[in-house]
Amino acid sequence: MSRKIILHCGAPKTGSTSFQHMLYENRERMLKAGFFYPGVSRKKREEDDIRIVLSNLKGEGNRKKEVRQVRKLIERLFAESGAHTLLISNEGLLGKPAIKGNKTFLPKAAESARLMAEALDGYDVEVRFFIRDFAGFLPSWYVQQVRMGNDMDFEPFARAYNFRKATWAPAVAALREHFGADRVEVYDHADLVKDAHGVFSRAFPTVMAALGEAGRNPPNKNSSIGRGMVSAYRRWNGIAERIGWSQKSRKTIQHLGRRYVLLPFERFSRSEKIRFDPETAKTMTARYRADIEAIKAAAPTPTL
Repeated sequence: MSRKIILHCGAPKTGSTSFQHMLYENRERMLKAGFFYPGVSRKKREEDDIRIVLSNLKGEGNRKKEVRQVRKLIERLFAESGAHTLLISNEGLLGKPAIKGNKTFLPKAAESARLMAEALDGYDVEVRFFIRDFAGFLPSWYVQQVRMGNDMDFEPFARAYNFRKATWAPAVAALREHFGADRVEVYDHADLVKDAHGVFSRAFPTVMAALGEAGRNPPNKNSSIGRGMVSAYRRWNGIAERIGWSQKSRKTIQHLGRRYVLLPFERFSRSEKIRFDPETAKTMTARYRADIEAIKAAAPTPTL
C-alpha cells in the first residue's frame, strides 16, 4: 500500500501557524492513530527538516540527488514514527509574494509545485491550499515582515507590490496540474475565521477525527497586531540595524528583542490594526472574488 502524505502548503497568513501548533501540541495522540507531524525545531539541521528540504528544491543542478535526499528523509520519518500518514505543513512551500516588477504574484509557485510533485512521485499525496482576501492578506503580510526584521512603513511597503498581479489562481492551477485536480483542495481563510474546527474538519477529516476533542478549539496563533506595536517593532529593527556589526548580529539582536521584549507585550496591543484605505480595500476584495470564481470554474469538485 502506498504511503500517504498530506501536504499543507499555505498560503502565508491563512491560519497555518495555528494548524501547526495544534498538530505539534497533540503529536502523541495523532501518532497513536498513525499520523506523524515532524514539528519545527531551531536545533534541527536543515537536511533533517522535510519542510525546508522541499522548500529548497531547485530546477537546475543534480535533480536526482535532491530527489534521493527527499525520499531518504521521508522514508526515515515513516520508519522512525511507524506512521501510515505523514503531515507536511509549511506556508512557504510555494514561495513568497513578489515585489513590484515581477510578472506574477507568487513567481516560484509553478516551479515549486512541479519540483515537489517530482520529489514525491509514488506517494499517495493530498494537497491543501488556503487562500485569503488580498485586502486583509497584504497588511497582515506586512506586519509579519516587520516582526521578522523589516523597518519599512506600510505605505512604501505596499507600493513595492504590483496589485494588478495579485492572484492565487496560477498557484492553484500549478498544484492541480502536477498533483492532480482531484487531489488538491482550496479553502478560504474567511471561512476559517468563522469556524476553524469546521473548516479544518473538511480539509483534514482523518486528522481531525484522530484529534477528537483535542481539535475542537484550534489555537489562535500569530494574530495581527496594532499600529502601536508595529511601530515598536520597527523602532527595534532600526536600532538593530544601526548597532549590529554584521547581518548575522543584526538578526540576532532583532530576534532577542522580539522574543524577550516585544512578543510578551503583543497581548496588550489595543491600537487600530493596519489596513488599506477603503477604496484600495474594495478593489483588492473585488480582485479576490474574481480569483475565487476562476478557481471554482476550473475545479472538478469545488471546495471554496
